[in-house]
Amino acid sequence: MPGSTLVHEALIYDTDEEFLEAVTAFLTGALDLGEAAVAAVPAHAIDLLRQRLAGDARLVTFIDRDAWYQRPAATIAGWSGLLADALARGHRSIRIVGEVAYGTGERYDTWTRYESALNDVFAAAPAWIVCPYDTRRLPDTVITGARRTHPVVSADARRPSELYQRPDRLLPTLPEPLPPVAGAATATVPLTAWSDLRRARQAVESAVGNRGWDTARIKEILLVVTEIAGNSLRHGRGDRRLNIWAGRPALTCEVLDNGDGFRDPLAGYRPAGRAGGDGHGLWLAGQLSDWLAIEHRDGTTRVRFSFTR
Repeated sequence: MPGSTLVHEALIYDTDEEFLEAVTAFLTGALDLGEAAVAAVPAHAIDLLRQRLAGDARLVTFIDRDAWYQRPAATIAGWSGLLADALARGHRSIRIVGEVAYGTGERYDTWTRYESALNDVFAAAPAWIVCPYDTRRLPDTVITGARRTHPVVSADARRPSELYQRPDRLLPTLPEPLPPVAGAATATVPLTAWSDLRRARQAVESAVGNRGWDTARIKEILLVVTEIAGNSLRHGRGDRRLNIWAGRPALTCEVLDNGDGFRDPLAGYRPAGRAGGDGHGLWLAGQLSDWLAIEHRDGTTRVRFSFTR
């Protein structure tokens, strides 16, 4: 692996054999050099790679990507943990195959933003990350996004991406889509003083009551509400309030104020140890929410977050 800092590469492929040949060579190269090797790929690809790697497969950590790519902040935390574990075991570097589960079209930009953020979060990490992109399954917009978020692209050949943009330039132009809501909010709580945090938590507890939510999940929801509403009370101004949309399978909340929003385009992506201070709450909220988005438009900052039961 060149150097001791991040190499972030997109593997653009259109046949199973092309995928297997490239990924097998990549993982085998890691093992030959004594590097840690991880592959987060679809379940069927895990089986194929195990067969191709034979005895070497036991030295590779395999992860079902459909379970791994649920929440961007949680996925980043997971990679951070695997990197720390590899270094603690004596490996000097790690190679990762991470095939993002892009899901439906409404979340394409979510995961394109995640891919961009990796370039900042792991900039100094001794890691080589290869992200496979299947052109048979993914639309052109996602493939173009891969070229914008990966400094290196492997397609017919391995070369620098002419479309690559640094995270601080790309993220402001690619806003996180807001979780959808239907109709007017079922409850609204003004946030004018710190004492309103208690009323906000009570309103959320009432919204999820008798709807089959697990007690531990309710505690996580209340923690997120406290962090986001508290951040608005601390930094926001003007009309500050919490809106709640409660349904049987899902709960969506948003905190609005007339503050200046988050100036750092990477807010919520950097691990808590790097974010520090107020960034810790947003980092935590991103790991616990199924979907979290920040919008600043026409003088209003909106943080909307949703949970599924």
